[in-house]
Amino acid sequence: MSDENKRTTISKAIQDFLGFHEMNKDSDETVDNYQVSLRRFAAWLSSVGVTYVDELSLSHLRAWVSHLQKEPSRSGGPLSDATVHQYALRIRVFCHWLEHEEVIEKPITTRFKLPRVEEKFIPTFTPEDVGKLFEACEVSGRYSLRMRRALTVRNRAIVSVLIDSGIRRKELVGLRLCDVDRDLRVLLVHRKGNKWQQVPISYEGFRPLHEYLTRHRSHLAALDGRTVAHKEDAVFLSDDGKPLGLKGINALFARLHKKSGLEGKRVSPHQCRRYMATTQLAAGRSPLDVQRQMGHTTLLMTNRYASLNIGHLKRSHESYSPLRARQEGTNRPGIGTGYWEEE
Repeated sequence: MSDENKRTTISKAIQDFLGFHEMNKDSDETVDNYQVSLRRFAAWLSSVGVTYVDELSLSHLRAWVSHLQKEPSRSGGPLSDATVHQYALRIRVFCHWLEHEEVIEKPITTRFKLPRVEEKFIPTFTPEDVGKLFEACEVSGRYSLRMRRALTVRNRAIVSVLIDSGIRRKELVGLRLCDVDRDLRVLLVHRKGNKWQQVPISYEGFRPLHEYLTRHRSHLAALDGRTVAHKEDAVFLSDDGKPLGLKGINALFARLHKKSGLEGKRVSPHQCRRYMATTQLAAGRSPLDVQRQMGHTTLLMTNRYASLNIGHLKRSHESYSPLRARQEGTNRPGIGTGYWEEE
């Protein structure tokens, strides 16, 4: 066998890497994201004459990031910093795996730095915004009265669960009937990393879910020919009686955004999660409890939400203003002296 036949091609390495993650039972979404990023990376490497893994170098990784920063997006503008960062992160994970598996003899990621991402300000919901979201859950139009009522209650249950429990969009659509404990008001959630966790939900958050499950879900299920509920059945159903998927949730929030009239703010499942975290942290709930509620592995991510509530920051600043401290430290009345004309 020639030396060339013994060398590992980029495409073969990518195939092995994806197989490793499938064997590791990573989510389909994770594997798909790696596949899209790595195939794009492989196509670019081919265009610059790189076929084998042992030809990869640090300069290729940096040139790939530079290429992405100049690559137009579907809308015609440049790719966002966050998108470029995600592509670079997945390539670094891939190369780390190559190094760990000793497919690459000399490490190339040691001095590879991920591109910086601009931390944009993302305004959170206010209580008034939440009220508008619930009002926007009302369904009208082409459906029968019975159907409109069922979908309206379902929509309110979805918004209530997302805002009150803080679970992720994928965790919501993955809920089964057996995952809802009506006595303890606890949801059994399939978290990232293939972990299961019990997540509490308040009485106010659970009440719309209970109404949907006891009065309206059966009507939606019957549309798909199912008259008996089984414990493994999905909690949330679409208007054809089938399980509501990620695309269905995205479409729902697009409608809520338009109907609520909320301008200048994102209206999404993650925004509901963000609202839960910021309001609870501002109200004084322990960051450790919020961390567990949200399913974060460390406090680092949880603490990012602590800085998003401007109302809490304003109240804190009012209490500790250096100008107020200066005024409280003097016995003189008024606001001071020393006015004069500039010459």
